[in-house]
Amino acid sequence: MTSVIEVMNVSKEFEKKQVLSNVSFKVQPGEIIGLIGQNGVGKSTLIKLLLGLTQPSSGQITVFGTHPTDKAIKDHVGVMFQDSFGISRIKGNELIKLVCSYYSHPLSFKNMVALADLGNDLTTMVSKLSGGQRRKLNFALAMAGNPDLLFLDEPTAGMDTNSRYDFWQQVQSLAKSGKTIIVTSHYLAEIEDVATRILFLKDHHFIYDGALNELQKEFTRIIVEFDSDLSESELMKQLPSGELDSHLQDHYVFLTDDEDQLLTELSPQMARVKNVRVTQRSLDQIFREVTKGVEVQ
Repeated sequence: MTSVIEVMNVSKEFEKKQVLSNVSFKVQPGEIIGLIGQNGVGKSTLIKLLLGLTQPSSGQITVFGTHPTDKAIKDHVGVMFQDSFGISRIKGNELIKLVCSYYSHPLSFKNMVALADLGNDLTTMVSKLSGGQRRKLNFALAMAGNPDLLFLDEPTAGMDTNSRYDFWQQVQSLAKSGKTIIVTSHYLAEIEDVATRILFLKDHHFIYDGALNELQKEFTRIIVEFDSDLSESELMKQLPSGELDSHLQDHYVFLTDDEDQLLTELSPQMARVKNVRVTQRSLDQIFREVTKGVEVQ
């Protein structure tokens, strides 16, 4: 299978500051890549490299078998940047028509309108749209050329719950049709739900590249969470086999190597405990632990 993206031994420096160090990976058609890492670790720089907006200090990058700046691949790549639009004193329908004019074989206006999902606000000035509406319009514009490779940078910021659900359903449908998608987002629960592969950047290189379930196997501690009106100090005394991960209002999350022992310790207080749930570590919890210094094997 021909790779959509090939990155070979790529490093990037800005004014002698190392941003990426000897990064290598390939991306295949139909993958949904979740690119994660703390702010400032090089995610945005990597995306700019893949788009040909900046050049590597060393190494080689190909997109669809050619250099990222090759005009021949322009219609095959779509980008939904975190920042919104360069122009806002224009109506939504006018902006759609303008962006479609840049492509040789754009999606139909009807399909673009459906993706934007602006309803009666289609003829509203872009500057008057809500944050969520602007994100959906931005997504439609990224799809204007019917791209085979799509970059999504914080795509659901500002969207309500229903809009987020609908958005990710669209993304999964696009991947099933063979389109390749690279997502960066602070909503790690969303990446956990949709990504087929995780790329985890830390200290200028990838510390993990693979499926989420394989990453979870490296973090064997189990999550036990529940609701209780007991105080934090009381629970920490009564649950020595667990480590408190978080406490928000009456909701507690403990980590443990032995969930049976922790539940046994908790049993005398079950009259004051409800909604007990035992699960694997989430991507968000793994992310927080790794960024605090725990190494991925």
